[in-house]
Amino acid sequence: MGVMRIDRTLGRISLRMASKLDLAELLSEITRGLVQDLDAALARIWLVGPGDLCATCGMASRCRDKTTCLHLVASAGLSERLDGSYQRVPLGTLKIGRIAESREPILTNDLLGDPRVLDKEWVRREHLRSFAGYPLDFARESFGVLAMFARRELRGEEFEQLGVFAAQAAVAIKNARLFEEVSQLRDQLYRENLALREEVDRASMFEEIIGASGSLKSVLARIAKVAPTDSTVFISGETGTGKELFARAVHKRSQRSTRAFVSMNCAALPPSLISSELFGHEKGAFTGATQRRLGRFELANGGTIFLDEVGELLPDTQAALLRVLQEREFDRVGRVQPIQVDVRVIAATNRDLNAAVASGAFRQDLYYRLNVFPIEVPPLRERKEDILMLVEYFVRRYASRAGKNIRSIDKKTLDLLVSYEWPGNIRELQNVVERSVILSPGEVFAVDELWLSRESSQPAAGARPPVSSTREARSEREIIEAALAESRGRVSGPSGAAAKLQIPPSTLEYRIRALKIRKREFRFR
Repeated sequence: MGVMRIDRTLGRISLRMASKLDLAELLSEITRGLVQDLDAALARIWLVGPGDLCATCGMASRCRDKTTCLHLVASAGLSERLDGSYQRVPLGTLKIGRIAESREPILTNDLLGDPRVLDKEWVRREHLRSFAGYPLDFARESFGVLAMFARRELRGEEFEQLGVFAAQAAVAIKNARLFEEVSQLRDQLYRENLALREEVDRASMFEEIIGASGSLKSVLARIAKVAPTDSTVFISGETGTGKELFARAVHKRSQRSTRAFVSMNCAALPPSLISSELFGHEKGAFTGATQRRLGRFELANGGTIFLDEVGELLPDTQAALLRVLQEREFDRVGRVQPIQVDVRVIAATNRDLNAAVASGAFRQDLYYRLNVFPIEVPPLRERKEDILMLVEYFVRRYASRAGKNIRSIDKKTLDLLVSYEWPGNIRELQNVVERSVILSPGEVFAVDELWLSRESSQPAAGARPPVSSTREARSEREIIEAALAESRGRVSGPSGAAAKLQIPPSTLEYRIRALKIRKREFRFR
């Protein structure tokens, strides 16, 4: 190959190389470019890294300090494997190790006669003639080796041009590594900011666990026992009981308390976005993915992730979650290599997951993985003795915000609140108290009895609608079909069937498919 031709060829590779900021993409571009454009039989890149495979490395006995060695990070041509005999090369051994240590390139056009080439049979079998290897240097730092084998002789002029290309590649690799470090620092800052925002703006009902009832003390005792461990915790309870607050209590008493607590409501997103939200995505992984995004599991690495309404996950996401629990790894959407993660999982639901498992809506193996240490949060109607403390707390809170001076609670109001069944639990109590504080004209807190009667006739905010209590009324199919008929087959939106049933659209879509209901039949009724 002429000097002008190799110069143009390497120039084309360099142009493509300059557009790559992702390290893995850049390394692949360099090695594949040498094979495809320069007719190299094999092109490889090793980078200096920690001695991590010393116990199994075949060349460990030849490694002097076993703290650093060359890691094979890219390969193209005869082999793209990175786990072969030369995945780790000690500095100073073989041709590759000598290039890295001496920082001098090596050229040979007689592989069969070169004593530094050990596998002569491989050379004969692949008809290889020459080898060229170059140190990857930048600012007095040698951090790797670029090497290639060819089936023809390499002339001196080509060797020199390849040396210039190797210097350009070293600069590009160094820049990609710096960009990767900046990205990691940015991701870390993003994780810390997200955790801080969630801590400040968390969607919990109150800042402290309020109450002294026996049922509440029993729950707190169980939390005290499980929190110091790393066991998965499964919190069940009716809607509005404050399951996230108890999850935070587990985290704050654990050894992970100084790390992030990341929460996610699994019913708050459509199925198409759940995987991306949980596991993140790479740039270009799907339409609209304009940049890489970390998922909740990566954000919670080293800390705790709280999965609320876990019973709403669809089967494919259930399988991915099971893999995280079993193998501590997951696949970011659009990424080939799995990501290792160290996260404590706390899950919660207001559904009967035993029934969901029996009906096939929830994986049995995932249920067993989640239900390691169950905690059942009692409903407010079983904590009657806590109501006075809760009311006093909420009155102080909302009176302070409203700039009011409320000194006492009306006796009739207190009797009314204690006798009420609270289908929406503490969330409903919180809403009633806030509304009453706003409307209270004087220094005595009072609640209009009619509000509670109206509250009891409506499902509480976030509560499971009649779809989950069909044994007491119509069948689930009849309830869904009636809602679809009223909304003319529309599921989402303010006038959709999901809004009428007060459940997430994704959940309704899943139940429609499970029951084999045909939505189109209701569009023209």
